Amino acid sequence: MKMKFPKPFKLVMALALAAGLVPIMAAPAQAGIQIEIFPISGPVGTEVYISYYNAYAHAWEWENPAVLPNSTTFGGLPTTHGIGRGIEGAFTIVVPDVPPGDYEIIVTDQNLELRATAIFTVTEGPVVRNPSTIVGHTLERLNGKYERVWGYDTATQTWKVYDSSKSAQPINDLQALERGQTIWIETTEDDVILNWRGTIYFLKKGWNLIDSLGNWDMSKLPLQP
Repeated sequence: MKMKFPKPFKLVMALALAAGLVPIMAAPAQAGIQIEIFPISGPVGTEVYISYYNAYAHAWEWENPAVLPNSTTFGGLPTTHGIGRGIEGAFTIVVPDVPPGDYEIIVTDQNLELRATAIFTVTEGPVVRNPSTIVGHTLERLNGKYERVWGYDTATQTWKVYDSSKSAQPINDLQALERGQTIWIETTEDDVILNWRGTIYFLKKGWNLIDSLGNWDMSKLPLQP
């Protein structure tokens, strides 16, 4: 039923909006699958790491696959990869034998029949096994504003690192940032904003602790050690 308001109320609301006293609510984004790829370029035979998130909300609950095996395409060509279960996950594909150029990678959310796309540039030359990780790609918006990230691996109960100044060296064993992970991130200036999959963190210069990445809790703000 459509609600009706008296004219004085409408006038007050209009003035409040004009004065910035009432927040304007943004429309929610369309639900569906989102992806990150790493690397974003390389020759034929390159292994591309694809992480997906924000897929079908009940995929984890019902144990339905968010991404079916071998369902991703590269420039319209089918690829070989495993199944992707749950709301978040990752898998890899190999760049097929195609000429150099830009190609579209399409990942389909089987449950919602929505697609996520990314562009990969195929280059000439042999495959180079670059020890860099997807962490640098995830944090590329912060380039020049942070130095390194330590992340705790619960499986091995060890800390792993990504050093932005040594992005192409084997020292970097932190492969990806994951939801719920405990991380320390060292920033080089104040008022650095980290947006990780829709959760916003305001970081200060120096070391900042995030004890449950992506699990927003007002009592768990980043701390200065």
